[in-house]
Order: sequence, then C-alpha cells, then structure tokens
Amino acid sequence: MSTLKTTTITENNQLKVNILNLINGIQSEPENANAVFRAKSKLEKGFLTDVQIRDFKFVSDEPEDLGGTDKGPNPVEYVLGAFAACQEIVIKAYATVLDIDLKSVEVKVEGNLDLHGFLNLSDERAGFKSVNYKTTIKTNEEDSEKLKLLEQLSVDRCPVLDIIKNPVEIDGTVEFKNY
Repeated sequence: MSTLKTTTITENNQLKVNILNLINGIQSEPENANAVFRAKSKLEKGFLTDVQIRDFKFVSDEPEDLGGTDKGPNPVEYVLGAFAACQEIVIKAYATVLDIDLKSVEVKVEGNLDLHGFLNLSDERAGFKSVNYKTTIKTNEEDSEKLKLLEQLSVDRCPVLDIIKNPVEIDGTVEFKNY
C-alpha cells in the first residue's frame, strides 16, 4: 500500500471517529447542539472592509466596476464561496461516515443578482434572484443507494444551502454615534 493511500485511510478513519464522537455527544447531551458563530467587520476605506472570524482576518471589497478597489471578493462572492465550501465539507463528512471513498469534490456556483435592487432603482430584491451550482464528486463507489443518499444529504443537510434557500430570522439594530 502506498504512503498516500495509508495517509488517506488514517485521515478518513480519524475524521470518521471525530464525526461519530460529535454525533454521539449531541445525542447524549442535546443542548450541546446549539452552536453560535460570530463575525465582525469594519469599513476601512471606500468599500474595503476588514473582517474577523475567530482568529482569521480577511478583506472584502467590490470590483472596480462596482466602485471598489478589487482588493478582495465582495460579500455576495463570499456567500457563493461559503456555499461551495459547505457543500464539499458536508459531502466529505457524510461520505466518510458512509464509507464512500472520495477522490475529489468540486463545486462551481453562480449567483444572479439584479443591481436595480441594491442601487434602490426598483423594488427588485437586493440579493440573489437565483443561484445555480454543479457539484462533481469523483469516487469509485458503485453502490447506487449510497451515492443517492450522499446526493440527498448534500442537498438536505448543507447549512449554507439552507440559509440561502430558506428565510432566516434576523434581529438587529442600526446605531448612530457622534464622534
């Protein structure tokens, strides 16, 4: 057996153990299922923002043709990237538990947005009108039932896909301070 194959098996075994431990922990103590994720951002100059999530820092900006300096993806592009990454993570997690050996997972996603809404030029919604994606999974798995289950789970259990597809309760305020 090659080193790569051994590393993949060991990595997948550890991933499977981690996932099953998480599932078992939540089943035994359901209150541990409530997770809170946080982000904060500060507008720096023009449309350039500094975003911090846990110990990670990155920027968001608009492309030049939308008035930015193109120093990073814009917020809606991050949503698309988050969706693609979430699909890949969900597929990897469920494939691991189902003992499906993945060779690769790739997601291409495109969001269609009418700028009339964002620019307050019409009553058009400000967000995506539609999102289209194609997920390509490379595997040697031949069990069609397992593959069908994996496909269904990738659609039904992807948190970012759920956020995009369904209304989410939002509560917040806008505060003004003198300086």
